[in-house]
Amino acid sequence: MGLKKWLFSDESLDEKKIIEVERLFGFKLPDDYKKCIMENNGGFPEPNIFNCDDGRIEAVFNNLISFTDENLNIKMFYEFSSQKLIPFARDPFGNLLCFDYSKNNESPKIVFYNYEETGSASITPVCKSFTALLDRLYSLT
Repeated sequence: MGLKKWLFSDESLDEKKIIEVERLFGFKLPDDYKKCIMENNGGFPEPNIFNCDDGRIEAVFNNLISFTDENLNIKMFYEFSSQKLIPFARDPFGNLLCFDYSKNNESPKIVFYNYEETGSASITPVCKSFTALLDRLYSLT
């Protein structure tokens, strides 16, 4: 099915905000994500359900993590950079979708980070890229 639209996006971003976050985390964000976040900062995708590469089904992509929201923004997740992860979205339960730079600094894979688990059990492979994630979104109805 794939992404149809974004709902409830914050104000648009300029490239300076993205460069600031890239410097903070020490990684270059994927171009497809940067293009999306500039127009859909904090947005909610529709549809929003996806399946993971490991067979997990019906995971939820709630919203993109905002670059500008004062209460919850991407800079608050700086501690993840030591694991070579950059969170970019959340599910409704506070778990995170992240770019995983552990194997490739140029084209990170997408992983699901479950905050209730520890160690390697907390990370589930989702797909190879941000575009691939958007392409696999579907609705339960």
